Amino acid sequence: MQEADIEVVRQWRNDPVVANNYEFRDHITPEMQQKWFQSVNNINNLYTILEYKGEEIGVINIKNINWEEKTCEGGIFIPDTKYHLTGLPAIISYVTTEIIFRMFDWNVAYAHVLRDNHSVQQFVKMLGYQLLPGQEEVHNQKYIITKESFELKSEKIRKAINVLAGNDEKGVLFIPSAMMNDPLTREWEAKVNTSRFMQKTELKPEGRYYYFS
Repeated sequence: MQEADIEVVRQWRNDPVVANNYEFRDHITPEMQQKWFQSVNNINNLYTILEYKGEEIGVINIKNINWEEKTCEGGIFIPDTKYHLTGLPAIISYVTTEIIFRMFDWNVAYAHVLRDNHSVQQFVKMLGYQLLPGQEEVHNQKYIITKESFELKSEKIRKAINVLAGNDEKGVLFIPSAMMNDPLTREWEAKVNTSRFMQKTELKPEGRYYYFS
């Protein structure tokens, strides 16, 4: 996500379809959005615009990264309900979880889900998340997933994802050439280059490709 994206993201976040899944539901102003972006536009947060068939449809994020303890928190929102009953959210969430554990080799990830949001609860449990002790009566409940719990379910989910996606090709990380000189992009590339799962890179006119095992 870049600064040019934050207005459309603000509109998505203010949509009741999205806002009702968050504890904070106040209307977000442009000034509030700008302040928020400045606070997360760093190496400890990765917010990405989701694009599907040429259309921008939502946001996936990995935030509150602790590089020493190898922990983070994940989240996703897609405002257009036509995608909610498709396999797309599952595919995106699974790929993001793979990034957490197989690209960056982190140990633990967290997610917050409202207590009355049963559909999202079922969804995160499918990925391997578990409700933390003492969270049963909390409104905005905190879930945890470890590398080990993800691995227990990943093979079965991966096969289902391959069927939903219609192929079994491995994912590729792509950095567009227009972003390669951005200081924050360079910081992220430096992190990616240390991954023990990274097999090779390939530089083409349109940008750099990263291939993982």
